Amino acid sequence: MPKRGIYFLIFLFLLGVEIAIATYLKTGFIRAYLGDLLVVILLYCLLMSTLKPSVKTGLVLTLAIAFVIELLQLIDLTRFFPQEYKQLAILVLGSQFSWLDLLMYLLGITCAGITEVVLHKRYSFPST
Repeated sequence: MPKRGIYFLIFLFLLGVEIAIATYLKTGFIRAYLGDLLVVILLYCLLMSTLKPSVKTGLVLTLAIAFVIELLQLIDLTRFFPQEYKQLAILVLGSQFSWLDLLMYLLGITCAGITEVVLHKRYSFPST
């Protein structure tokens, strides 16, 4: 299976996990923090499966997108959405800014980067 296909399968799996977290957990550590950590990995896998960036570019781009979305919460972007889309906007964009969310995004992208390094070393052939 091509590498992009593997990224897409991981994306689909994490999307299912995120939907389950959003559906069944309304509060707690998993909803508040683990979900944020996983969402940047989900976004990274989506970017890597649809675009062709280098790993470094993918990691930086993913982190930048996550930080921008979190910083947009400072201006309460969801208030500009029509009422019928507001709940979906809150689910996708979040509803309130948190410094801890930024930390969880950083930890998530670090996990993705470490995984990339480990897998690259394990499955790459030495150059001669």
